[in-house]
Amino acid sequence: MREVHLIQWEQPQIVMDITDTVDLKLKAITRHASQVGDFETVEARVRGRAAALGEAKGYAYAEGFDRVVLPG
Repeated sequence: MREVHLIQWEQPQIVMDITDTVDLKLKAITRHASQVGDFETVEARVRGRAAALGEAKGYAYAEGFDRVVLPG
């Protein structure tokens, strides 16, 4: 089976714990300096969303995804 996971913040089908990697994620975001602007604002938004999503599952931080199965 081939599948793709698409980021989903509102009502994800899959919620994954990113507690151990959230700092690495934020470090990677800093590499996109021309797209980020005020990093402190971006960091607060990323951490806030990830914390809110993780709370329901008992994670400090989480990301949500929808799963799309590709035919073939």
